[in-house]
Formats: sequence, structure tokens, C-alpha cells
Amino acid sequence: MKEKKNGFILNTAFIFEKILAAVVLIAVFLGTIDVLRLIWDTYIVNFDKIIQYDQLNDMLGQILLLVVGVELVVMLSLHMPGALIEALLYAIARKMLLIPKKEGMLEILLGVVAIAGLFMIKKYLIDCKTCDSESVLEEHKIDFSPKFFKNNKKEKTVCTCQKNKQEKEENN
Repeated sequence: MKEKKNGFILNTAFIFEKILAAVVLIAVFLGTIDVLRLIWDTYIVNFDKIIQYDQLNDMLGQILLLVVGVELVVMLSLHMPGALIEALLYAIARKMLLIPKKEGMLEILLGVVAIAGLFMIKKYLIDCKTCDSESVLEEHKIDFSPKFFKNNKKEKTVCTCQKNKQEKEENN
């Protein structure tokens, strides 16, 4: 009886997580429309005015925020450590971009150290069985490219852990 109750709670949590991912995706879509409207207004309607640094910085910050939102949806959908690390990478990159010009060398240094730490975690601490996010994404990806751009050969993506293992075997 207790296992059924736990299974019900777990299934409800997964469904709720998918609903939240869909809500975030809708918010990102609406934010994209807002960014496109901002670009239209800035570059097309008011083309005679010079774009200021703050305007461009704000626009790039908003675009990176939308990218972080998309990565959050991927992270919620895949449940893989690699997806979490990629979401953190984009969040740190966005934070580094939005540091004011007057301040910041210490913050930029901390951001670079954090990004380097995330790359080290991805390379050395994530198990090969769980880090193959590229092949998982490849399975779920929809190909929008025209037929004449496609290569007839389908290459299997291999995670870096497996590539390193194959290289070691070839060298021995």
C-alpha cells in the first residue's frame, strides 16, 4: 500500500514538473516576442538614433535570460547532470555579461573560475553513463534543415568519456 502511495506522489511530482517546464517554455516564447519587438523598435523604427551601450547590453541580457529559460526546460525534461551544468554555464555567462563597466574585474574572475570549475566537473566527475546528453538530445531533436543540406550518413554521437576510452584503446 505504501509503495502505491509513493508511486502516486512521485508520478504527480513528475507531471507537475512537466507542467512547470511547459509554463517556462510559454514564458520564453512570449519573451522572445518581446525581444523581437524591442529589436524592431530599436533598429528599424528608430534607425536614425545611435544604439547606446546600455540598450545593447540590456537586449543581450534579455536574450541570454531567454536562453537560460530554454536550458531550464531542457534540464527539467532530461534529468541529466550535463543539462544542469549547461544551464549553469548560461546563467554564469549572462551574469558576467551584465556586470557594469565601472566594476567587475573580481566578478569576471570569479565567473571565469566558476565556468572552469563547471567544465572540470563535467570532464572528471560526471559518469559516462549519465553524461551522454548529446545523444539524448539527438534522439529528441527535430531536424529543420532542408534536404540538400543533410548528409546521408547518420553519425552516432559519442560522449567525451567514450571518445577518450576509445583513444586509449587505440593507442595500446
